[in-house]
Amino acid sequence: MPKRTLLSLAYGIALITCFLQIYELSQPGYGLYLIRVLCLLGLLVAGQIFVSEAPLAALSAVQILYMAWFCKTYGELTDFAAISPVFLYMRLPRPISRWILFGFHVAALNYAVYGQPLPWIAASNLFLLITGVLLALLRNFATTKQSADTRYDDLRKKHYELDETRNRLLLFTKQVEGAAQAEERNRISRQLHDDVGHRLIRAKMMMEAALQIIPKDQDKGMTMLLQIRDQLTSGLDEMRAAVRRMKLPEEVSGIHALGRMLEEVGRETGLRTNLTVEGNPYALYPSQELILYKNAREAVTNALKHGHPESVNIVISYKDREVCMAVSNDGALPETMPSETKGLGLTGMKERCALAGGQLDIALSPFFTITTRLPVVRHEEII
Repeated sequence: MPKRTLLSLAYGIALITCFLQIYELSQPGYGLYLIRVLCLLGLLVAGQIFVSEAPLAALSAVQILYMAWFCKTYGELTDFAAISPVFLYMRLPRPISRWILFGFHVAALNYAVYGQPLPWIAASNLFLLITGVLLALLRNFATTKQSADTRYDDLRKKHYELDETRNRLLLFTKQVEGAAQAEERNRISRQLHDDVGHRLIRAKMMMEAALQIIPKDQDKGMTMLLQIRDQLTSGLDEMRAAVRRMKLPEEVSGIHALGRMLEEVGRETGLRTNLTVEGNPYALYPSQELILYKNAREAVTNALKHGHPESVNIVISYKDREVCMAVSNDGALPETMPSETKGLGLTGMKERCALAGGQLDIALSPFFTITTRLPVVRHEEII
């Protein structure tokens, strides 16, 4: 309850009962009675000045004693004026101080009304008890409300902080995704320059040589033209494969994209494919889905090109702190360690993993397996 309201109640109870008591006094006692009422009001006003616990408790004790003496002197209606100190000491911060003074107040009130009719004594005590309990309940309610408001403000602040963090994470995700796509484009451009460009240069040189040989030896010239055709066909296939790897299909994402890719590979090559999901799938950032998809396609393309397998298996494991994708095939194993072998595209796969804070593992037993590991933060942990 606001301090001004408590002050108004204390003044109201004291002044109303003291004013009504005037009708019970003889005229010669008016002056002294008014002086004592003014002293009472002075104590009430002084109680509004102190805010620290010790002075306020001491002043409350003085006010209780003064009101007890006042009631003992004049009796009757002034017994209810003796209730006014309860509005003062109920402002104390510690409950132990409030209830000690309340007990002292009850004792002082009963001393003041001693000898009066029993109903009057009971009414005075009941009025004090009800007032004290109501003030205690109102104080607890105000404290609870203040605590709830403080927690609400803290929660609202945390909500703003989490919302800001979420926006930053989304921005960071877009930046990582853009960096991953830029890195992939750079890698593909290097591959086109090194592989396709080399084939085109070689085909150009062979074409110039064929133009010189055909007039003299047509059979040898035709053989060179067939070789040129094969070189151009291989270069065209590599270019098409590079273009297909440039972006994730727009109509699908995540596990569906991998399943769609395996279906296409199986339909085009006759390869047996299988996709297995372990754990409970959860949402990944687009950049992570892009890395998994491109690494899976790269691993399958390398398997078809170098291992000539009969089956390819992809296993995706959703764990608490990471997502793992293992791509294995039953084709021929490389003669040397993959990290030392040219042309397997492992450099680009490792670069993609490193960009997202993950790693790439390679195993040769029981089958050739490339495992992509990416750290994850679950959405419920952020919120």
